[in-house]
Amino acid sequence: MSRCKAPVERLNGGQPVIVPTGNWWENGVTFNSAAVYLERSEENDPLIRRLLSLDSLDDPRLANGVVACHYRARPRKDPDFLWTRSFIGLAVFTPEMEPLCRYPEPVLSPSLQMMDFDQLGVEDPRITRLEESYYMVYCGVSEHEKEAFRAQLCLASSKDLLHWEKMGPCQGHINLSNNKDGVLLPQKINDKYVLFHRPMIGKSSDYSIEIALCDTLDGQWNNCGVVLSAYRNPAMNDSWVGAGSVPIPLDDGRYLTIYHTGNWLKNGLRQYDLDAAIFDFRNFSSHHPAAVVEKRLEPLMVPETEAEVKAPFSDSVANVLFICGSYEYQRYIYMLYGGGDTYTLAARIEKEALLDCLEKSDNANPYVSKGESSP
Repeated sequence: MSRCKAPVERLNGGQPVIVPTGNWWENGVTFNSAAVYLERSEENDPLIRRLLSLDSLDDPRLANGVVACHYRARPRKDPDFLWTRSFIGLAVFTPEMEPLCRYPEPVLSPSLQMMDFDQLGVEDPRITRLEESYYMVYCGVSEHEKEAFRAQLCLASSKDLLHWEKMGPCQGHINLSNNKDGVLLPQKINDKYVLFHRPMIGKSSDYSIEIALCDTLDGQWNNCGVVLSAYRNPAMNDSWVGAGSVPIPLDDGRYLTIYHTGNWLKNGLRQYDLDAAIFDFRNFSSHHPAAVVEKRLEPLMVPETEAEVKAPFSDSVANVLFICGSYEYQRYIYMLYGGGDTYTLAARIEKEALLDCLEKSDNANPYVSKGESSP
């Protein structure tokens, strides 16, 4: 099996960095966190002071800025609803993931209106800065007359990462089916906004990362098709992929992308791994979006620690790594990910070592022997 040789370092001794509290809306699980790194600057300092409720930033821990982590949380019980709803909480850390503060109330909550687009939950946030604002793509879950639930990609905007204005479901045909794992690229391509998403159409192995384009964030999204699909893995009954954290710009239209592969195991259970790829948008064509995939490396991380392989919450899934946030700091790529569908954990890997592994990848399926046919 082809695997990155650069070691992934689990932070905090492999223990979670965000765990449930006594607050009713997050006393069940706290997982799948976005991550926004705010380095110290004339522009960012007022925002950092606001996030930390401080008049001064003289604390030496703040010398290199902060990371705002918007995480998904669920209560243990949520009476009068079909299942426990998801909320978005906020915790602030140093860039090395030392905790600084955590808000006691959610910064984004489900709608209180019955049958509204996110009445049953706001899930799995990814946050991208575009122009002068921050945009959160999240999965809004609601009741549906004919299906068990309705999952739509939704947008919210903010100037300060604290106060969010819901923009509603993404427009266009991307939400005609259930859809998840929405991520906005941090730069326009050919003067259009770019959205990665994962429609839930067909069987699990059909679930792939796709690209949609739009002239304006509140306009009609036009889907271009599949960018990346799962490798065939003979050890699994089925595999699929989904977009992860916001891609990190490299140079001249290239991006480091960290995503997940989900698997149905032979024993009927699931496993989610983390993977990495380089997308080169110099090769982008709306008629052949898969051409952007320059390199891919699988797996980057697999569930190993107790917080990753166990699922203590009744509705959680064991053996899960699920990334919604990453950022570059000093010589590392930091990753915020959900473990065991229950906690938020953090890890880092040296950027150059990861890029070296990617550059050496031949993009061959690592799960089959050379000479075997595979997609």
